[in-house]
Amino acid sequence: MIDEFILQRQLIQLGNRLSNRRQHDLAAQQLTPNQSAVLLYFAKYPGKRIQDLKDFLCVTHQAAQKLVMKLRERNLIESQISNIDGRDHLLFLTAAGSKQVEQLHAHGLVAGQEFLAPLNETQNEQLAELVNLLLENHLDGR
Repeated sequence: MIDEFILQRQLIQLGNRLSNRRQHDLAAQQLTPNQSAVLLYFAKYPGKRIQDLKDFLCVTHQAAQKLVMKLRERNLIESQISNIDGRDHLLFLTAAGSKQVEQLHAHGLVAGQEFLAPLNETQNEQLAELVNLLLENHLDGR
């Protein structure tokens, strides 16, 4: 029988180790976790607005604006006025932003490979299913 308390503690420990590794990788790129999330968002969804980002990150409009402003100052994101509604500013990665995203993927891939190295393909698939199940049932943060 599995001790659920111990299992929960192990999951927390695992999360902390992953978070620490991510923090280390992001510090090397001079990014915060939220800034990396913004870059990855606009890599996947180019041309979205700050309102879309706000909803995706579950932050206030002001927080999303501040994140975008910092990344625009670093020339990682640029805005274009919408042809449909001149009040809307559509956001895109710059060439430098795209390069940062490539580095984020590369660092994440290496970290993931190191983390998952002890598992075989079947175990990786089982883990992916279990993680997805847990995340689907706890998306509200409770």
